[in-house]
Amino acid sequence: MTASAFAQGADQADLPVTRVVLFTNGVGYFEHEGTVTGDQVLSLEVPRSEMDDMLQSLVLQDFGGGTIKPVRYTARDPLERVLDGYRVDVSQNLTLEGVLAQARGEVVELVGGRTVKGTIVGTERVQAPEQAPRTFVTLATSSGVARVALDEFDEVRFEDEALKAQLDAALKALSTYSGEETSTVSLSFEGAGERQVRIAYLREMPVWKSTYRLVLGDDGKATLQGWAIVDNPTNTRLDGVQMSFVAGQPISFITDLYEPIYLARPRVRTELAAGLAPGADSGSYGMAAEMADMSAARMYAMPAPSAVASAPQLGGAGVEAMATTSRGGATFSYDVSQPVTVGAYESAMVPIVLTDVSAEQLSIYSEATLAGNPLRAVRLTNDTGLHLAAGTVTLYDAGGFAGTAQMADVIPGDSRILSYAVDLELALDVTSGQSQEQVTAIRLVNGMFESTVRTRRTTTVAIDTRTDDARLLVVELPRMFGFDVVSPRPAPLLTDTSYRFGVSINGGASADVPTQLSCAAGPTACRLEVVFERTDLRTMGVSGTSTDTLLYYLQNAELSAADRAKLEQLADLKGQYGTLQRESDAIANRAKEIDAEQSRIRQNMAQLDRNSTLYRRYVDDLTAQEDELAASAERREEVRASLVDLQERIDSLIASLGQ
Repeated sequence: MTASAFAQGADQADLPVTRVVLFTNGVGYFEHEGTVTGDQVLSLEVPRSEMDDMLQSLVLQDFGGGTIKPVRYTARDPLERVLDGYRVDVSQNLTLEGVLAQARGEVVELVGGRTVKGTIVGTERVQAPEQAPRTFVTLATSSGVARVALDEFDEVRFEDEALKAQLDAALKALSTYSGEETSTVSLSFEGAGERQVRIAYLREMPVWKSTYRLVLGDDGKATLQGWAIVDNPTNTRLDGVQMSFVAGQPISFITDLYEPIYLARPRVRTELAAGLAPGADSGSYGMAAEMADMSAARMYAMPAPSAVASAPQLGGAGVEAMATTSRGGATFSYDVSQPVTVGAYESAMVPIVLTDVSAEQLSIYSEATLAGNPLRAVRLTNDTGLHLAAGTVTLYDAGGFAGTAQMADVIPGDSRILSYAVDLELALDVTSGQSQEQVTAIRLVNGMFESTVRTRRTTTVAIDTRTDDARLLVVELPRMFGFDVVSPRPAPLLTDTSYRFGVSINGGASADVPTQLSCAAGPTACRLEVVFERTDLRTMGVSGTSTDTLLYYLQNAELSAADRAKLEQLADLKGQYGTLQRESDAIANRAKEIDAEQSRIRQNMAQLDRNSTLYRRYVDDLTAQEDELAASAERREEVRASLVDLQERIDSLIASLGQ
């Protein structure tokens, strides 16, 4: 944003940018501060794309008893509304044919090899066989109506000067809106004498980024150095400003405040008066912010850890933290204690953290991340009192560069595991068995089974140790909905998505991570067996339960004596019903076989002499089959009656269960 002479006849104020606060939500807080004398105006050239942020966040302060007049700025209508006021619609890509089509009724002069003048009646596009399409214009001339090909002319001249002016204005408006133009914002300060004033606003800015260096020690401590990266892709030079970096997630959004908003109103026809007969009067009538001061605690440079091989020394090596820290509501701020200069379209790195931090080395395995090997990691515990903003972490150990990790926001007192390298000295293989179900309890309620079913699933992690070094291995297994870990003990740590089991390798351990298994180097892999268990309550109608299921419940479930007796009786009745049903099905199937056989015999008999031996044998077969059908029909009727009786007894018994 740059200064501009917006108000004529008033002294211009010069208020440089003195403070910038960068957030992680895509905005920056800018402050201009300085002195004004008497009546002065500060004019800012604000990109139109940033006017909404400016209008919804602008704060003006006059600390010397002066008066701040209403803010003025150049406004503009939405482009579609501006163009809607012109006779020729230029909002789309127009051709000459399109312009003439919109100018029907206007007088034009077509100039080319000849000149034709007339009033536009209409345009048409004609496609002739094997020829390019041509556009024709129909004109009402002084001698009649003429149809001329538009490609015969080089120029079109409108007779109406007002139409030409409208076309020029519409094209100019289109050009104005398509450019990256600015709006001039005028801030008027009125008063007597010299006074201190301040203006503040939000504008869109790149998210500030944090990056860290972590030098690991052998005593569970590490030295942490943090840098803030600020980008200034604007034409505003930040010269010697007070800069702060805020870690947190304040909510920010853009409201359409800059462009005027018009409400689409309904169009109502004018009602014509009609003959009315007024009714009698009934005698009744219808009833109709200010930012809080943040206390700052000066950070100090912690002593450097003992030198280890080629690990870099961070403390006392010329780079000191330039920030103090403060907390404000839901955010944490790094306030740079020295002025910062970032030129237009430049970026800068500012050191903001230099402190010791607890960092416990371990290995962590997640099959979803890398199958086969764990990752070397460090468990960083934020005991610094600072809010460590999310960023990349480059780790160094005795051998120099160790790897790079990603770190999410870490609030004071919280911990994060930072994975930075593949651990080739440990190999893991994860296998999961099939789920096994077991009914542990059953209850009969109003003809329904309420069964408690336990589902178990075992996951085995084979760990091959190829080192004699002591370390803690953390094994991550995904959490399964509804399942709990019943073995091993103690209970594992929980994250939002996984369980974390501790495995002591060659005696390595942590006071904060429970250990479920101990392993040592050797030819045989040790195994971590994890048993997951879920208990479900299932409801099933007794009437639809098979005899085998009933017998399973009788053998495995705890039942009252009365329910057990009824269930045994029900299993017996269902067994009898099943036997009779199978007999009924067999009778029906035999009847179908006899019917098919008789059809075949009758077809053969139609071809034979009635006195032949084969014919008489067929007659005997048919007679025997008819006798069998008669007997089976009688038996089928008996079976049907028995099935009806059994079903009634079963239904009556089921209705009495659980009562």
